[in-house]
Amino acid sequence: MRGNDVYLEAPELSQELLNIKWTLLSAGFRIGSTWHENQPNTSTLASKYHWNAAGVEQLQVCDSLVVICGKDDRSTSELAMMAGFALARGLKVIWIGRTVKYLKAFRAVCQFDTAEDYRKHILQQMYSRSVSTTGRLAA
Repeated sequence: MRGNDVYLEAPELSQELLNIKWTLLSAGFRIGSTWHENQPNTSTLASKYHWNAAGVEQLQVCDSLVVICGKDDRSTSELAMMAGFALARGLKVIWIGRTVKYLKAFRAVCQFDTAEDYRKHILQQMYSRSVSTTGRLAA
């Protein structure tokens, strides 16, 4: 079974990323990436904080990578590079956005059309675990 350490990746800090971050935290996940902490919301500054050796080191100790592509497909090559690195390390990859043809071939990749779709999926899993635990206690 995989652990709960997640690396968040996106072209820039966005409300979608923050929503996913807080949903994951509330579901018991630990966020292993730090590039999005206390950074200004500008794409010119964002890349120097996570597409570097420090970001890759943080990714290596995580169990999964969540990639939020954004609406205009900016930085797709950097996002795909991080996904490829994660797959090579045996991590699960959650890809949020337009499907990338070559990533579909990997079983370790789950694709969601929107961040809201993924957020709902997390909440559903959290609820399912809660119900199953409650059911066992009552029995």
